[in-house]
Amino acid sequence: MHVNRTENDVAAASWLDPGAMPGMLTDEAGGKSRAELESLLDEAERSRAGLPFIAVRASQMAAMLDNVRLCLHPAHMFAHWTRDKDLLDTRFGRRLRQFVDSHSGLRCDRTHTNGAYIATLDRFHTCPDWESIISLGPSGIADRARKRLETATTPDERLFLGCVIEVYEAFARLFRRWADFAESIGSASVAATLRPLAERPPRTFREALQLAIIYDHCQEMEDESVRSQGLFDRLFIDFYRRDLAEGRETRESAKALVRDWFLRLRSLNGGNPGKNIGFGGCDATGTAVWNELTEIGFEIHYELASPSPKLTYRFGSRTPRQHLEKVAKCLADGRTSIVFANDDVLAEAFRRRGKTPDEIANYVLIGCYEPGIMGREIISSMACQINLAKPIEAVFNNGRDFAGFQIGPECALPEDSGSFVREYLRQAEALVGNALQATRTIEKQWADLNPSPLLSGAFRDCIEKAADISRGGAKYNQSGCVCMGLPTVADSLAAIKWIVDETRQATMAELGAILRSNWNGREPLRLAVSRTAPKWGNNDDRVDGLAKTIMSAVARQINATPNGHGGTYQAGFWTIDIDMAAGGTTGATPDGRRAGDPIARNNSATAGCGREGVTALMLSNAKLDLADAPDGHILDAIIPATLAKGKDGPAAIAALLRTYFRAGGQSIHVNCFDAALLRDAMAHPEKYADLQVRVCGWNVLWNNLSRREQEHFLATAAAQEC
Repeated sequence: MHVNRTENDVAAASWLDPGAMPGMLTDEAGGKSRAELESLLDEAERSRAGLPFIAVRASQMAAMLDNVRLCLHPAHMFAHWTRDKDLLDTRFGRRLRQFVDSHSGLRCDRTHTNGAYIATLDRFHTCPDWESIISLGPSGIADRARKRLETATTPDERLFLGCVIEVYEAFARLFRRWADFAESIGSASVAATLRPLAERPPRTFREALQLAIIYDHCQEMEDESVRSQGLFDRLFIDFYRRDLAEGRETRESAKALVRDWFLRLRSLNGGNPGKNIGFGGCDATGTAVWNELTEIGFEIHYELASPSPKLTYRFGSRTPRQHLEKVAKCLADGRTSIVFANDDVLAEAFRRRGKTPDEIANYVLIGCYEPGIMGREIISSMACQINLAKPIEAVFNNGRDFAGFQIGPECALPEDSGSFVREYLRQAEALVGNALQATRTIEKQWADLNPSPLLSGAFRDCIEKAADISRGGAKYNQSGCVCMGLPTVADSLAAIKWIVDETRQATMAELGAILRSNWNGREPLRLAVSRTAPKWGNNDDRVDGLAKTIMSAVARQINATPNGHGGTYQAGFWTIDIDMAAGGTTGATPDGRRAGDPIARNNSATAGCGREGVTALMLSNAKLDLADAPDGHILDAIIPATLAKGKDGPAAIAALLRTYFRAGGQSIHVNCFDAALLRDAMAHPEKYADLQVRVCGWNVLWNNLSRREQEHFLATAAAQEC
């Protein structure tokens, strides 16, 4: 759906460097240059050499907070940006490379594994303990650590708590520095908001919002990305209501604050689409949450018509119809930067992982669509990425992919599709095991690679345990394993049965040779299998049953395996935009896909193969046990524009979403357009400067997509109209 961004929205956009935004002022005199900061960080390493690395990190973080150059824009309601916040990130990168290089057997990226898996240390997907941050403020968190220090019994406990105190004392000083700078440039209201936060928790709506956005920026300065702002309509509602009752704000002035806060979050994104703001769901009493801030949040999302920030809306069987329809109106009118999460299925997923009802009420989606408990859980949702299509090559090639990389054990070539499925599962089990072992090796070094006294200090469980996040300090310390390409695997296994067992157009050995040659000289067979063999996403049990078998086996293995920091791995089934990179290192597959083509994106039908429409796609996904995907499962859906149009459009969309969730869907996001509109947008891009598209977990402008990505959306939309 074509939307119009407001002139104010366009003027406020600054995607890569808010510090360079026209009108932004920098406190050059009060802060140090990048080179000077580098020297301070070096000195911290020298002065604390021989101590555990958390002591170095605390000193470095305090130096950054005390000396980084501050920025302010006179027209903004909030301080939100500093220069040079990436310095610790570059140092982490060096430490990780040195560690990997020192382990000759450690494979940790796509190049080294030929696209089979990636293992890493995921600090990119966190939801802070927003309740502690907002209720205590910097000084209160430092005081909490001091109180716990009185009962600390080991040197490690005392060191950790001392580092938290050191960092949070510097964090409090940062607010004073910023308040002084704001006063010096005449931003009296910003200064008045900042200065009290150095001494006490926030008391007003504006103070709470200001604290949240500066904490966000500083945690990312420490080098852990903030990918969830928590449940906005629960965290801030008491501040909002108190301000209105005491006459400090009106609905209109409070809405202006939220609007500016949204825009500042978008600026903090830079090129990162990960800022996710949560709304809705049910509280601990089972009551559906919809309050004044829910209304304001979606009003602003509608008015901005912007790709960022992105929103989560939780709903389930207890959500009133009118609530869901209000959100669905955003989709109908092209404001699609929303992911919908199923309270009922995700509650079951959390119960299986040992979470309590009170904790489940506080879950959020972190990053794109990865579920976690706000303030109690580290999910590390992309610690491991596994290409499920690679074991197909291994079955045809004695345990190796077509390029010779070892995937699993040696094997004889199966004679029929049933034995092929069994061997595929054996090869996949070996690949998953190798990937998890590589990830565990890196995670065990977390405390020496990236300890985090700012992030950890805010977590109530880290203070209670007196242990950093890197040492399992959170209550739940999980690692996500992203399993990519499930639809491609299911299509391929169904195609083998169609080619070898049913139509007998090739023997298994002949099919292997065809795939090694990338279908060269066998185009009629490739087209036939692409068009005629069963395909995922069409509510066809012949292929959907295979997907269920594969997912169940992979999830069972991953979800039972300990990770390297005090928790377990969690299976997720999605790709985001890695489908193209993973496909680029994957050989030809039996479903008609050529070598180098993308694997299936997330859990959609292969582009051009979802011919039975969005309802059939939903039914295919709902056959899976999606509570067994604790690291997330997402459905990308294209709803025809004809369904979205007219006064009944929001109700029709809401009914479709509710139907999917009742059938067992976990999470879903939506595009509302048809093939004709996309063809016109490709032919006349100048007419569609404001057309936004939901891409795997975030929104972008249509004209910013590559031609290849545009063709993917067109093929998917066109297939549904057949």
